Amino acid sequence: MLATKSTILIVDDMQTNLSILSNLLKDRYKIKVAKSGKKALEIIQKGGVDLILLDIVMPDMDGYEVCKIVKNNEKSKNIPIIFVTANNTKEDEELAFALGAVDYITKPFSPSTVKARVNTHINLRNRQLQLEKLSKAMQEKNEILTRYTKVIDQNIITSSTDLKGTITHVSNAFCKISGYTKDELIGRNHRIVRHPDMPKELYQDLWKTISKGKSWEGEIKNLKKNGDYYWVKIYITPDYKNGRKIGYTAVKQDITDKKRVEELSITDGLTNIFNRRHFNKIFPKAISSSKRNSELLCFLMIDIDHFKSYNDNYGHQAGDDVLIKFATCLKKSLQRVEDLVFRLGGEEFGILYKAQTKKSAIQFANQLRLNIQNLKIEHKFSPTAAYITASMGLLCKDGKKINDAEKAFKEADDLLYKAKENGRNRVEVNKD
Repeated sequence: MLATKSTILIVDDMQTNLSILSNLLKDRYKIKVAKSGKKALEIIQKGGVDLILLDIVMPDMDGYEVCKIVKNNEKSKNIPIIFVTANNTKEDEELAFALGAVDYITKPFSPSTVKARVNTHINLRNRQLQLEKLSKAMQEKNEILTRYTKVIDQNIITSSTDLKGTITHVSNAFCKISGYTKDELIGRNHRIVRHPDMPKELYQDLWKTISKGKSWEGEIKNLKKNGDYYWVKIYITPDYKNGRKIGYTAVKQDITDKKRVEELSITDGLTNIFNRRHFNKIFPKAISSSKRNSELLCFLMIDIDHFKSYNDNYGHQAGDDVLIKFATCLKKSLQRVEDLVFRLGGEEFGILYKAQTKKSAIQFANQLRLNIQNLKIEHKFSPTAAYITASMGLLCKDGKKINDAEKAFKEADDLLYKAKENGRNRVEVNKD
């Protein structure tokens, strides 16, 4: 496509001068002419003029007056003006530049000089227009970016920290979901929103990953300022400046509603602890984890002694109250965040927990048995004790020695049966 020719307006009251300049420039530029200042202003007002060649001495309105009007008009002030005149005094030239002219050519002129100067100022004008166009485009993009940034800030949960985890930036959405203000968060360690329910191993894995310059993603339960909680799906990536890692940025999605639905599906409706469905999902994972980390698998199976007779004599509502108190006792007795308690069905419960040695695992189980007895829930119809008690079967093995989740469950169940056979209110443990 051929480039559009620039338009030059030649203003001179002498036809001879108009003809000479027009013939000189017409091959390269579009030419418009005006024999008076008034006519020149009419043409300029319509737009499309890229440069003006302006005589000074003209009837009615001289070139200086035309220049003043052009430069005082917002639409035309940036059009370059070159005076082409017979006035060759220093004072005339200085006045021309003072009024905003870009050049001053005296008559008689050299054709090559006129061409060169016109070409120079047309090029400068075109570059100026390009810059103005780019500037306008950038301004529009910046306005769009500002709008997008505002939308993101209000709706996307984001935060940035330095290499030590000190918060350097948070979005308004982060403040909204956490309940903190920006002033309360910036400068504090990100641990301010860490929920105690989250296992420390998760954060260890997180920091290990991002410290190596890799990204990390997962689901995290966070703590609100008011003590409530919220869940986020989080993606953390390192930040770099001049090739040097300077911190981390996290983008988060609120998944609280999703997690609450999940919690309902894995929570026992009466006792508010995990149900059998969740146990069936977690138990194989616990075995795999103990194998991978060369740890003991500790699975304690628990049954309330003579619970049927309790229900028959005290009523099912009283029985439900016992189940709730029993589950609460189990949960409060746990020693680590990663220890889990389940209602496996009826009056049967299970606990998955960590222990350094088999001896400490047995000590925990016996302490739990005493905690239950110390609830002192009266059971007059129990031949075992005057209060509610529990029998327990403890499977405590090196994870590498467990090959099958069903067999492991069966072994714990057999140990529970043995505890009942041997008098109840006791813990039976695997021998190997």
